Amino acid sequence: MECGSEFRVLASRNPFVQDLEEQGYLVDFIGGYFLIYGLPYLNDRGELAHGDWASPVDLSAEGLLDPPKDHQAWFRGGRPHDQNGRQLRLGGGANKIKVGEGFETNYSFSYKLLDAAGRARPYATFGEKVQTYLDTITGPALAAFPDATPLGAIKAKAAEQGTPLRFPDTLSSRYHMNDLSRLLEGKRVAIVGLGGTGSYILDFIARTHLAEITLFDDDKVHVHTIFRFPGFISGAIGMLKVDALFRHYANWHSNITAVPERVTEANIDRVQGFDFVFLAIDHGPSRIFIADWLSRNDIPFVDCGMGLNRAPVGLNGVVRVTGADRAAYEATARTVFLPGDDPQGGEYRRQGQIAELNGLNAALAVVRFKQHFGIYDRLDEAASTIFETSSFEIDRSEVTP
Repeated sequence: MECGSEFRVLASRNPFVQDLEEQGYLVDFIGGYFLIYGLPYLNDRGELAHGDWASPVDLSAEGLLDPPKDHQAWFRGGRPHDQNGRQLRLGGGANKIKVGEGFETNYSFSYKLLDAAGRARPYATFGEKVQTYLDTITGPALAAFPDATPLGAIKAKAAEQGTPLRFPDTLSSRYHMNDLSRLLEGKRVAIVGLGGTGSYILDFIARTHLAEITLFDDDKVHVHTIFRFPGFISGAIGMLKVDALFRHYANWHSNITAVPERVTEANIDRVQGFDFVFLAIDHGPSRIFIADWLSRNDIPFVDCGMGLNRAPVGLNGVVRVTGADRAAYEATARTVFLPGDDPQGGEYRRQGQIAELNGLNAALAVVRFKQHFGIYDRLDEAASTIFETSSFEIDRSEVTP
């Protein structure tokens, strides 16, 4: 539902209204009435229903919302009830008024607040009136149906954007970057390996307009794994990594596919047809095989690598990204920039508290990925980049013509 120009003026002059919209309430301003659509409530049978709330407003000459002169509001829907089947004490009764074209109410309410002495008092602000009605009407429904939400604009505006994101990307439009964020529309991406780095890659790209994200890994979540995942995923231990991460990030993106398989020669054709592939595995021979196959088949990729060793004081961490085409592969294969062997005697597998290195590795990989699609500018021609924590220095492997 598109808000009209009257609403835009009201929101620009009243931060409370703009805040409601940015939280995800479906709000509008029509004919002097402030409207909130799609509020969940319980009907007389304890079932979840949705209704629309309307209140007249008092505006100053400058378009600012004055404290309301009365307690009245109107509702399109049934009479809200509590979880015991009793009508909420909202006052009022059956009352039909025409708020706007196609919007006629069923009830009026007159919900009064009391002061310390038990006397009815006026609402101090219009915001207090709105919040009081919202909490009272929706409270029982939200308690009975935890998945219900009064934030109807989130789903509606996300659908308007036409991508698998479950939340509308409002910041891209606010800062006039829709042309850049939309460069990922229609693109299919795979992540091979869902350990610490692969899970952070998913955390970053699940918030983009990608058409499809596919996850490949056959391993389970162990106790040490949750120290490397972003945030905390309840109940993940013992699940397959791809299933735990799918369950969590499907809240962000509606087109994530979990494939509980290790990518090998037997199933390498599963990564055919992707527009980009992230490699986040720690097995050298598999890394070389997959990167070689991808680059020979003109599928751009970024390979991620990490190392961790004892230094004279503490640890020295190394993070690496390599890619994204055949030239990058040929310039780096079986070198420190794209190793074909597993590290010997490293500390990586024995250190759980290095999520920041996983996050950094993933961030560098996603930056390179976004450079490939033109979202970030790219001035260097490096096939691979290595960052070392001890020196805070970056080493690059250039592609020679």
